[in-house]
Amino acid sequence: MSEKGGEKRPQDWKIRQYYEQEGLKEKILDIAEYREIAPTYPNGYGKRPDAINFPGDFQALVEDGAVAFHASVERWRNPLLIDNVSDLDQLREAWDLVIDIDCDHSFELAKDTAELVLRELKDHGIENISVKFSGNRGFHIGVRGEAFPQEIDQQEISDLYPRLPRGIIDYIRENLRDEMVELIKEYGLEEKMETDNGRKPYKVSDIENDWGQRHLFRMPYSLHDGSWLVSLPIEIDHIQDFEKEEAEIDNVEFETDFLDEYEEGEATNLAVQAMDFLAEQEEERREEIQKKQDRDFERPEDAIPEQHFPPTIKNILEGLEDGRKRGLFILLNFYRTVGYSWEEIESKIWSWNERNKEELGETYVKSQLRWHRERSEDVPPPNYDSNGYYKDMGVYEGDNLEEQVSNPVSYAFRKANRRQNSEEDEEESNESDEVMECPYCGKEYKSEGYYKKHVEQCNEDLEVKKL
Repeated sequence: MSEKGGEKRPQDWKIRQYYEQEGLKEKILDIAEYREIAPTYPNGYGKRPDAINFPGDFQALVEDGAVAFHASVERWRNPLLIDNVSDLDQLREAWDLVIDIDCDHSFELAKDTAELVLRELKDHGIENISVKFSGNRGFHIGVRGEAFPQEIDQQEISDLYPRLPRGIIDYIRENLRDEMVELIKEYGLEEKMETDNGRKPYKVSDIENDWGQRHLFRMPYSLHDGSWLVSLPIEIDHIQDFEKEEAEIDNVEFETDFLDEYEEGEATNLAVQAMDFLAEQEEERREEIQKKQDRDFERPEDAIPEQHFPPTIKNILEGLEDGRKRGLFILLNFYRTVGYSWEEIESKIWSWNERNKEELGETYVKSQLRWHRERSEDVPPPNYDSNGYYKDMGVYEGDNLEEQVSNPVSYAFRKANRRQNSEEDEEESNESDEVMECPYCGKEYKSEGYYKKHVEQCNEDLEVKKL
């Protein structure tokens, strides 16, 4: 036997014998329909995408040495076409909600966390819920995609992936947060959820929310290639009584299904509540970003020198062939926000206009200068990712710092602050360093080594002159 993750791996013949059982093959084929399949071999995942459409497909993977199997929560029109389709929304037909509960501190805590999630789902009107042991430290709780409405806010449910399932899990996490904190206290694990940013219960017993495109979950009745236990579906009322010994390879019977039962639309309330929660969260993020930008874009007392301008703005200042009106709009907002007076701005704008391949009309430029000057607030130029501007105008440079910030003004502020900090550090260094003056010629040195060499040389030169 070989070992992985501290557990003894069954011999190859026993793994193969397990997967060749007829009852298991039937369960694997049922769950695999329209899903991308990712077999796991002793040295890692197999090539993606893959699929199991017929018993022979599964048998071939087993014979090839597969020891575990994952499936996508997404269901595809044809999973084998995934690599050839740039827009996955065209290929995705549905998705199922599979909530992964993972706790490496206490299996009993994982059970209690699962019970809280089940209660939350039931409180939202969902009765058909699947449960399985994950195969290692927790449980998977599933709701079939058909339980959700076909569309929300005039959007097809399949197109709301992964935003909606991730939002549903975040919504559940938020609803259960206080109870989870108290639950973790009961287990004596309070210290493990303490962070510099407050208590984080999901650091101890996680309800995982890291969903993305082509998200996978361990297939029911697959072995876990670490614990070598079976990812075993169980009845919903068996969570508290479940023991890991039931998932040992010799103890498993293929009686219970996963993601098999549903009532159409029974998860509508959960989906709607989660969408409202998402909207609130996104609005809060937008407000926070705006507040940060307001702080970031507070007009400085001294204008930021052009040497600190982002290369994209410098490209505009060289003169434009196309997009001159957009360029004028950008420059007026940029100059104002980085601290230039209107007299300076007007002078710079007229000089810039002369550098354009074809100058903007005098009347138009004057009207824009007047309109912007009469505005009561300083407004930054459009962000780098705004449609119709920098990239579409062909002026976006995208150096390392531009890729890190959202707006040209942020770039200029960062550059100027770095320069200021550098100068301050240099001044502090100058103040702290002792200046040594040559007694013969008065030359000053900060380095003792150079000072001594100079003094010796200076003294020798004087002696030579005396001779």
